[in-house]
Amino acid sequence: MSRLPFRLTALLIALVGLALVFFVRVRPWYLSWGATATELTRTLPGDDIVGPQAGQETRAITIGAPVEVVWPWLAQLGQDRGGFYSFDLLENLVGCRMPIDDALHPDRQEWALGDRLWMYPADRAGGAGFATLRVYTPGRALGFATRMTGTPLDGPENGSWSFALEPAGPTSTRLLVRGRGTSTRSLVATAFDRSVFEPLHYAMERRMMIGLKEIAESGTRHRLANHVQVLLWTLTFVMVLVGAARVVIGWRWMASLVLFVTAASAFELLTLVQPPLWVGVPTVLLLGLMVAYAPDR
Repeated sequence: MSRLPFRLTALLIALVGLALVFFVRVRPWYLSWGATATELTRTLPGDDIVGPQAGQETRAITIGAPVEVVWPWLAQLGQDRGGFYSFDLLENLVGCRMPIDDALHPDRQEWALGDRLWMYPADRAGGAGFATLRVYTPGRALGFATRMTGTPLDGPENGSWSFALEPAGPTSTRLLVRGRGTSTRSLVATAFDRSVFEPLHYAMERRMMIGLKEIAESGTRHRLANHVQVLLWTLTFVMVLVGAARVVIGWRWMASLVLFVTAASAFELLTLVQPPLWVGVPTVLLLGLMVAYAPDR
């Protein structure tokens, strides 16, 4: 059996390798998911909410419905309106209390400058879970001012989250979502944002955009499939922890190191790429076989 320092070094090297792949290849991809080169650089509503930005992300999706059909669904975004059409099971597990009826509510679609977009119940987390509407073009755009990770509630607004709808043809719409932020944050807050909050936000935002597409096109979402996706994420993350723990204790540690790297890569695939279930389910089953069978070498 190899000594603990050797095994920990091997685990650390694996972690560094995974981090390099994430920051060099994966992060640039999801910052611009679905957007064209022109959409990444052009001015969008809400760009003037904050000053010169240190970071910007632009994502886009084409919806097979005209703007006037998509807008009512977009206009009722919010915890106290129509929800976010994302992984509501995951949202509600952390106390968001998102509505799950997936229905249009005309009384929840009106906005005025200064209104709050609630992402978490107003009576929880000290009332901090909101963004403030600063740009509003009825039927086309919503632009919210936000506070970036690590910014106190009484601090200045230093980020923005904006949504724009543009006709892509007589029966289709381009949905553009842009996030911007300034550089006024600590090193610790920036590190947490880049490694934890940012990819989690992307995973939820991507599903929100897909949910808007599904519900505008058909009037319903694949909520059961969303729930299964969350289950697959959970199982895969558990297998990441199992692999790491086995390396530390030295139980068939080389095979366990392979399990750790494979499970971590699969977790990244399932959460960020979000493949269909016919890919996700076999992937998790194969990982389960790796957990059950680890050659002693």
